[in-house]
Amino acid sequence: MPNKQNLNVKKRIMFNKDEDYYFITYNILVFLDILGCVSEKSKFLDYTKLSYIIPFISNHLLLDLIVDFSQTNHLPNNEEIELLRETYYKSRLKLKLVTSILFTLERNEYIALQKNLTRNTIDIWIRKDKIPESFFNPSLYRIEIEHTKKLREVSPRIRTLTVNTLLDQLFGNKGVTVWQV
Repeated sequence: MPNKQNLNVKKRIMFNKDEDYYFITYNILVFLDILGCVSEKSKFLDYTKLSYIIPFISNHLLLDLIVDFSQTNHLPNNEEIELLRETYYKSRLKLKLVTSILFTLERNEYIALQKNLTRNTIDIWIRKDKIPESFFNPSLYRIEIEHTKKLREVSPRIRTLTVNTLLDQLFGNKGVTVWQV
């Protein structure tokens, strides 16, 4: 029995959900589906926002911090600011990984990407006709669905916000210095 427990501990240590392609992929697809980004008309503006959103969908502590702040308007303490700062930095570093995943999904026709000449961004939507219907089984992604809905309550226009406005909402107005390239 101790060997099996040790193996389970090692597996948890070896797994890094922040860099797991499958984890990031299903978080993106579920998020876009719940927001209704399923056509060019209802697209998600500026895919780069996804890199900053995924940590809030996948980590209830981060999400609760944002929800609490929006409901009470209290300022985060130093520990919470440091958590948000770390999340922001990791999200910036993860942008290339998210981009790579999205281009792979587009090549396999699971999503569509479209250049937005007005905003100088790339917008995204799901091609649900190319994804098996069973993929979006709500019981499989109950937590991610719940987190997406909470995040949408905090930021109702999350689909159309500029990346700078989103960064201010999630990080900037909570004491984290942000910059956009």
